[in-house]
Amino acid sequence: MVFGGNIAAFRPEWTDAVDGIVVAAFGMPGEARLVRDLRCDGAVAVERVAMEADEMVGHVLFSRCTVEPATIRVAALAPVAVAPARQRAGIGSTLIRDGLAQCAAQGFDAVVLLGDPAYYRRFGFTRRAARALDCVYSGPAFQALELRAGALADGPWRLAYPKAFAELD
Repeated sequence: MVFGGNIAAFRPEWTDAVDGIVVAAFGMPGEARLVRDLRCDGAVAVERVAMEADEMVGHVLFSRCTVEPATIRVAALAPVAVAPARQRAGIGSTLIRDGLAQCAAQGFDAVVLLGDPAYYRRFGFTRRAARALDCVYSGPAFQALELRAGALADGPWRLAYPKAFAELD
């Protein structure tokens, strides 16, 4: 079944529904706690949900990273979650593309993530682009996508994820 719903900005009254989607998708409460902590810390850059009729079927969050020197703006994609019964219907891809467009509209220069390179290359993420960023998560799963052409050409930069990531178990 292909996604036929819509994408909307997160609303506070959806907090419990988002928690449910994230816990169901990851099978543990840590990721849902991460989402709540990022909100509490004011670190959310973009937060979107996928709706079909009146049912939430997916969620994505992009948080603000700290960059030194502070000459570029970088967001981190994490987490993206889709209700297990609705996975493989394009919902996650739709959420990611929508969130990337929202980040670009807000003036972010790049987005980073930790994930499977084979999956995330479809959105333009590469390990090569991430080489300009020195991060505690640097390694084979750390990838970046320039939202502004050439944004990562003048590195290196020191990048820090919001503190809530360090508390993730």
